[in-house]
Amino acid sequence: MLLISLIWLRKCKFCFLCLLLVIPSLYSAPLPQWAKAPKVNELASLTLKESLSYAFGRSPSISQQAAQMGIGDAQIREAQSAWYPQIGLSGNTGSSTQNDIGNSLNNSASYGISLTQLVYDFGKTTNNIRQQEATSESYRYKLMATMTEVAEQTAATYVQVKRYEELVKAARENIASLTSVRDMAKLRADAGLSTRSDVLQAETRIASMRSTQQDYQAQLQTAKSQLAVLTGVQAAHYQSLPDSLAQQPVALDHIDYSQIPTVLMAESQQQAASYAVDKAKSQHWPTISLQGNRTRYENNNNDYWNNQLQLNVQAPVYQGGAVSSRIAQAEGARKMSTSAIDQSKLDVLQKASVAFANWNGARGREEASQQQYLSARNTRDVYKNEYKLSTRSLNDLLSVEQEVFQAEYSRIAANFDGWVAAINYASAVNNLMPLAGIALGDQQRLPELNSN
Repeated sequence: MLLISLIWLRKCKFCFLCLLLVIPSLYSAPLPQWAKAPKVNELASLTLKESLSYAFGRSPSISQQAAQMGIGDAQIREAQSAWYPQIGLSGNTGSSTQNDIGNSLNNSASYGISLTQLVYDFGKTTNNIRQQEATSESYRYKLMATMTEVAEQTAATYVQVKRYEELVKAARENIASLTSVRDMAKLRADAGLSTRSDVLQAETRIASMRSTQQDYQAQLQTAKSQLAVLTGVQAAHYQSLPDSLAQQPVALDHIDYSQIPTVLMAESQQQAASYAVDKAKSQHWPTISLQGNRTRYENNNNDYWNNQLQLNVQAPVYQGGAVSSRIAQAEGARKMSTSAIDQSKLDVLQKASVAFANWNGARGREEASQQQYLSARNTRDVYKNEYKLSTRSLNDLLSVEQEVFQAEYSRIAANFDGWVAAINYASAVNNLMPLAGIALGDQQRLPELNSN
């Protein structure tokens, strides 16, 4: 029994070693192209305009909408093909008997060619082409709206990077100021003018601010990572935001809805629905076409050709109310599309109004925070002199240092809240990409991503 156990243990050990050799080979196999992680490149410097351009080239949603435009073009060509001759080949084999009064023909095979040319169908094909053209136009506006969404998300993330850069800088400056207070308290304690508790209290404040700085640093890295996911690049330095965003004209009563992609998309869909109604109504009318056939018949007696050239008229008489139902459906779709235009306008106005209110609020808070910051700095200078003269306690000096930092924090928060509101407003009125420096093509109204 002991011998059997030893043999079993040796076999298990051998199998375990084989498993260890096999497992790494499974994980070392190269990944397929679709399973590889997206790449992130390193850059020395990055601007907002460059970030948007990189994001446009990386966004899957933009690629999907661009492909949808290709589908729309193909749908137009499919609708237009109805006006072109339809040519077909046919062939069959097997016994076929044709009887008339005089004789009968036993055919064993037949083959031939047919040609059909649409002459007139009372608007069926024309309205179908127009419907597909309007639908394709809506795809183009959908692409523009998607690009605006991507630009807004990327720009807002870029603002977050700059926000936490400023907060990290403010925390660093406050640590430097607290360090000078700590050094001052240490000199006074060494001279016997104050107690060691002042030094400990100052060091406690420094440790707390360093913790706050590390929190801002973590938030900064998070924002950079989010921006890198959107753009595919990560930079050592991020340039300042363009002043044009903060200087854009704002007027809620003069929004040009004819330039906003979401409204234009809804309008194109409404036009497509109108053409669908006309196409449905045209089904009450006949379709006239010219048909030609040339067929070769093989039989036991004599092979022969059968030629046909006919004017074909197809007119619906009764279809159980199918045409009327299609018309009613198309009318309902048109009413819905008309409401979609109004809804898109309301969505734009609401977004612009909220952004406008946030913008004004941020500007007011920034001005108030700036005044608070200047007042706190002046108070800090006075308190430092009074602390040196032993007429002010260290608690007072540390409290005013906290007020200086809090005022600076409020100013930075209000400033970048204003930038976010400016981005949201520019996105709502379709003005974000021009303000960021990306030109719009005159023909397609799409960004020229290759421009410098």
